[in-house]
Amino acid sequence: MHEQSMEDFVARYVHDGDVVSIGTSEAGERFVKKLALSAEQRGIHVKFVPGSARLAALASACHLPMVSLNDHEVDVGIEFAAQVDEDLNYVKRDTHSLILDKMIAQSAAELFVVAEARHLVERLHGSIPFEVAAFGWKRTLAALERMGRASLRLEHGTPFKTETGNYLVDVKVDNLYSYEDLDFQAKDLAGVLETGLFLGYADKLVLHDKHIRLIDRADHLKAFAHPEKAL
Repeated sequence: MHEQSMEDFVARYVHDGDVVSIGTSEAGERFVKKLALSAEQRGIHVKFVPGSARLAALASACHLPMVSLNDHEVDVGIEFAAQVDEDLNYVKRDTHSLILDKMIAQSAAELFVVAEARHLVERLHGSIPFEVAAFGWKRTLAALERMGRASLRLEHGTPFKTETGNYLVDVKVDNLYSYEDLDFQAKDLAGVLETGLFLGYADKLVLHDKHIRLIDRADHLKAFAHPEKAL
């Protein structure tokens, strides 16, 4: 999402008094800066729940007031998807911790998921990340091989470590015929702590290319329940 679109989004959907949280990612870091700038320019008071130490440090540098998830409910959650399907399920690949991202997604009263329009697909496919315990990771990777081609994510030649101290394994899945089964079977493995599949979390999908399009889950479900009203 380009800079102007970020500014427009914050101006439209973040209001005075909101508690906001943003999923861990490079795009999320850019969004924190826009959130702080918009709050200052509009003269509104916004509290921020940092989903990672990196986001906390950035929010502090931007003088954005921070609060704990233990003490506050999140009004607006913002997440960035690598791929999203027509039912608003999505895959997240750019992450500093899938565990933290899932906690943010679950806690938000309203979760906005941002994705490039070209990444809206009929069925999720391709690479799915899994956060795994560093202890015995080779055994966990071997178990995940049953679901597709698995590889340990590296950074500068060494295992990428999440902010929760774990590793990430990326699994190339040809086609996900049952998201729920894949999610359940993966978490049934002792070393798998979380998956990059986010099923049923998104309340609103923000698609962007040259323009921005908003898809609301409530309207989306109504259209399927009453197809004649969608015409």
